[in-house]
Amino acid sequence: MGSTDSLNHILINAIQHLPIGIFWKDIHGQYLGCNKHCLSLFDLPSEQFIIGKTDAQLQPALKEKQLPNKALLQTDQEALIHGRSVIAKTMHMETIYGQGQFEITKIPLHSHTGKIIGLLGIAVDVSSKFRSEQKLQEKTALLNSIFDALPDFVIYKDMQGRIVECNRAALKLAKKKKTDVIGKTVTQILPESTAKVSIDYDSQLKSNYKSANYKMEFELAGRQVYVDVHKHPVIQNNQLVGTVSISRDIKERRNTLEKIATLTKHDQLTQQLNRATFLQELENINQQHSWGMILIDIKKLGKLNSQYGTEVGDKVLIYVGGMIKEMAPNAAHLARIQGDRFAILTDQVSSPAQLNYLCNKLIDRLNRKIAIQGQVIDLAICIGATNYPDTIQDTNKLLTCSEQALLRSRKNIEQNYTLFDPILEAHAEAEKRLIDDLKQAINDKSIDLYYQPIIDANSKSVLGVEALARWHHPEQGLIMPVKFIDLAEKNNLIGQLGEMVLEKACQQLAQWRAQDIDIFMAVNLSPIQFNDPQLISKIKHDIEYYDIPAHRLEIEVTESALMESNQTAENMLAELIELGVRLSIDDFGTGYCSLSYLKNMPAHKLKIDKSFVDELEQDKTTTAITRSVISLARELNITVTAEGVEEESQMQWLQAQQCDQFQGYLFSRPLPSDKFCQWYKTHHTTDNNITYQQPVKTMLSLQVL
Repeated sequence: MGSTDSLNHILINAIQHLPIGIFWKDIHGQYLGCNKHCLSLFDLPSEQFIIGKTDAQLQPALKEKQLPNKALLQTDQEALIHGRSVIAKTMHMETIYGQGQFEITKIPLHSHTGKIIGLLGIAVDVSSKFRSEQKLQEKTALLNSIFDALPDFVIYKDMQGRIVECNRAALKLAKKKKTDVIGKTVTQILPESTAKVSIDYDSQLKSNYKSANYKMEFELAGRQVYVDVHKHPVIQNNQLVGTVSISRDIKERRNTLEKIATLTKHDQLTQQLNRATFLQELENINQQHSWGMILIDIKKLGKLNSQYGTEVGDKVLIYVGGMIKEMAPNAAHLARIQGDRFAILTDQVSSPAQLNYLCNKLIDRLNRKIAIQGQVIDLAICIGATNYPDTIQDTNKLLTCSEQALLRSRKNIEQNYTLFDPILEAHAEAEKRLIDDLKQAINDKSIDLYYQPIIDANSKSVLGVEALARWHHPEQGLIMPVKFIDLAEKNNLIGQLGEMVLEKACQQLAQWRAQDIDIFMAVNLSPIQFNDPQLISKIKHDIEYYDIPAHRLEIEVTESALMESNQTAENMLAELIELGVRLSIDDFGTGYCSLSYLKNMPAHKLKIDKSFVDELEQDKTTTAITRSVISLARELNITVTAEGVEEESQMQWLQAQQCDQFQGYLFSRPLPSDKFCQWYKTHHTTDNNITYQQPVKTMLSLQVL
């Protein structure tokens, strides 16, 4: 065999074993041969079978399998006529493996004289590549759809700061078309100062490859925006190729939070400081100055409300608040610290003579008949005042001493105002005896617990109870919690009282669980108890000793306590939550904490105070705030309990706002343990078909521990 024959043999053998389809034809389109892979691919019996046949002649033998379409056959003619290779890309063909995509190359064959004598076809299966490209296109289309649907403003910039891509929200914000921004820099779109901030953060990101977050406010397209910006590096092959900015307009959210924060620091009716804010300012006053405090009570405001309605009563409060503001010294701290009580704290009126003058002036202006909504109101006030340091030597006693003076004025019909006199402290003797009795009651554990049901708003099932302390004094009878709890807090007894209440509550919960009463127990903690470093261990001990699930114990902390809490208290609350105990913010709305605090304190529940529930659909501001609080809590996944629900109309309004739980006289008063068991079993056996009770309007609402 000659060298030429040997080489031909090697080439033919190589072609036969190549993993791609190879065939060759003459200039008339008749097959001259093909390799084994081509036969296998199209399920042809042998090479001899195709020799001399055209594609049309092979069609009957291939049955339903399709040979190359007209476009592919056209490439035969192009290769033969023009004498150059022609590639038919991604041709759809049927093979033994099913539908496939092929890239077929047609190469003209020449004789030794250069004449075209046929063509060589090479069929490469690119199905896998085609499918990958198709999936990539689908994925890209999906991502583009998501990208454009995002409500946030997304902008991608290259290393030169030119905008490469942005989504629909960003274009809408700028009120521009995409063609107007692509290729531009932020300096061409944003205000100069804003663009500089963006460029500075881009520079930092390019140097440290770290994401950045910042907020900025600017005007764009006639609109004031306040955005929260997150910048991230875009890295390819370990190289920074650009930056992506994701921004969200939080102006409305900020305005809402600022409005709520302002509302929470002020009395909503008179716009003066509320009690919590006033006490905070009192705590921070400069003790190097002289100070005077005046408390003003509106006499018989409750009677005015009953006689003329709360709308008239509110007008009276607004009138009195306005007069006080008009007559008080400039820069005085003015507050409405109780329903019918106002306070003035000033360092410009501090001597007894100055206080006497201002008190007389207030009485002269406010003790008179006024006309409100066609009604003639016989307005009367009483005043208690004190000063520092002439009369008292401790600023912490300004409020309590003023209250003692006010109490004297309230009791003395003929005396409109009283300046505190140390002699008044003699009246504290009775209080001292009461403190001793309270100590004994705590030691004897003779303070009882009553339990008020907490109801599911939808099913009306009993979810839990709040444990309320009741002191039946052997001589004085029932003493209101507001009185003995205040005594306990002021006389370092609140820790012992709180421990006793917690232990009794856990013990009772364990007994109920043994009776198949599976509910949670809510127990109040005083802010003073957080000064006890052993508080958490004591709570843990009671949970373990009485073998109750931690999540069935709910600790209630007042809103004002949260606002005044220090880092130690916050750490304790975090430990409680880690223990499994649920945290509830009590009397929400009265302490007026910043709602932003809820983001940082993972509370499970907040309880809307009865004072808000009482004014639903009567006071627009109260109603709006209550609606906002429920909505915000729902967004933060915080359960909401409405306290003091006494009317079916209140319940229906709260249900419409998707309030989660109810507590109040409409369902049940606080009950001793045995009566609660009877109440629970009665309602439990009747599928919680609770009979609503009509509230007794003359009864006082008890404040609880």
